[in-house]
Amino acid sequence: MPSSYVTCRVQSGRGVQCTAEAVDPDAELKICTRHLAEAMRLIERARRRAPKGEGES
Repeated sequence: MPSSYVTCRVQSGRGVQCTAEAVDPDAELKICTRHLAEAMRLIERARRRAPKGEGES
């Protein structure tokens, strides 16, 4: 394993960057497991609130 790692790119409202390791360092979106889980919860909540038929692919 390399001695350095890619960190999460999420910043707090005060501009402080998260220092956790990114889930996938090669991905376009570099986020840690905590922020990935938070995003998944927000997406699921929005999906449940959306009227039927909207946003389906």
